[in-house]
Amino acid sequence: MDDGNGQKYTCSKLVVATGIATPNVPQNVDGMEHVIGYEDVSINPEDFEGQSVLILGRGNAAFETADAIYGNTNVVHMVGRSRVRLSWSTHYVGDLRAVNNGLLDTYQLKSLDGVLEAGLEEVKIVKQNGKLHLQFKEDEEDPVFSLDNFALRDPYDKVIRCLGFTFDKSIFNNKTVITPGRGRAKKYPKINYNYESVDNPGMFFAGTATHSLDFRKSAGGFIHGFRYTARALHNLLEWRYHQVPWPFITAPVTQMESTILKRLNEASGTYQMFGILGDVIILKDNGVEFVYLEDYPINLLDELPQRSGHNATRIIAIVMEYGKDFSGPGNDVFRINRATGEPAEAHHSNFLHPVLYYYDKLPTEQDMKNKSIKDLLPHPRLLHHIVEDFLTSWDGWTSHLLPLRRFLEEVLDQDLRSYFAETCMKLALTHTNVPLSCQMDFMEGQGLVPAYSLAQLAKDSKLLI
Repeated sequence: MDDGNGQKYTCSKLVVATGIATPNVPQNVDGMEHVIGYEDVSINPEDFEGQSVLILGRGNAAFETADAIYGNTNVVHMVGRSRVRLSWSTHYVGDLRAVNNGLLDTYQLKSLDGVLEAGLEEVKIVKQNGKLHLQFKEDEEDPVFSLDNFALRDPYDKVIRCLGFTFDKSIFNNKTVITPGRGRAKKYPKINYNYESVDNPGMFFAGTATHSLDFRKSAGGFIHGFRYTARALHNLLEWRYHQVPWPFITAPVTQMESTILKRLNEASGTYQMFGILGDVIILKDNGVEFVYLEDYPINLLDELPQRSGHNATRIIAIVMEYGKDFSGPGNDVFRINRATGEPAEAHHSNFLHPVLYYYDKLPTEQDMKNKSIKDLLPHPRLLHHIVEDFLTSWDGWTSHLLPLRRFLEEVLDQDLRSYFAETCMKLALTHTNVPLSCQMDFMEGQGLVPAYSLAQLAKDSKLLI
């Protein structure tokens, strides 16, 4: 790498966290030189007093600009190639937020502002007598194509470009290949689930530039999301290059339920990066302990030992999810039956809620590839939804705790209830096996062994002939 002073730097591992700072300027639209970019537009509403303004784009930046000026303008029109996507219906924070959508009111309530769908590649921007006109490109070849009721036929005083930003590839030399993401994620570099470039081994991405992995799905393109994916990248690199395993705690299985509940009610990483980061519980072979990993990339679940440094066979993955058919740009998310409070209907929960996946063996790479596009993870051995909660506090005894405990008991094939010392004593004297809480807390792993083992021990000690 060369800096501005001609200094050269070399490295074997590179983390690129430069964001997406290059304005998206269409190359197939004639007349873009007459357009003001979002990065240069005035923030003084008085500069638009009495003017007719056209805004290209319909994201948050476009509506944010419209909100700032429409009180001073004559009219504001917005044009984009796809429908308005409201974040409250898609549950994607990159879609239009309510705080910015004032123009939708003025559009629908007859205040002359307007929003329409059209592809910019079909038009050109022409400057005539100090005004900006939009014309169909076909007009010159086929005058009949001109429409006398073309929605954008009136001239504008200003046209503002609010078409977002793209990843800046100019920091690399011409020999460095940076493949763009697929579809609408093409403004981000294409990367693997471990945040490594698909083109350049040893080159990793952090921050907004990693959003191709969860575009229109989660919050990885925004500070409240990528602060957790950046930490996940750090943990991945720690193991890969320094053999430092993913941070973990080890605890007895009698504390599994309380550990899970504490995380569900306090964790922000899995909550903000829902569907992307999850907690992983590794069930140890001794049957009495578990290892707990926080904020692990669930799309790397099949590579858990290689990526985290923790061997695993039986695991529980905990992920936050919305209902599968709840989110969408045209969905009615305010319908009367939008939520449920019944634990028996937890699998029909629509709002963000915890889902636990139990695997008696790790999913394979093929399992991850074959899963349905609507499924976050492959089909598990056991699945448990914790019912959605209006307060997002999963602490109800009968609604949350009891169903969770029964799920864990089925996974472990153990009684996880806590018993008083008196009950433990009675059970120890009357049963061959006692509950785990009695074994680990009351008996502290001690007690009489079964009779046949005791007899064998006596024989080995020459106490019996």
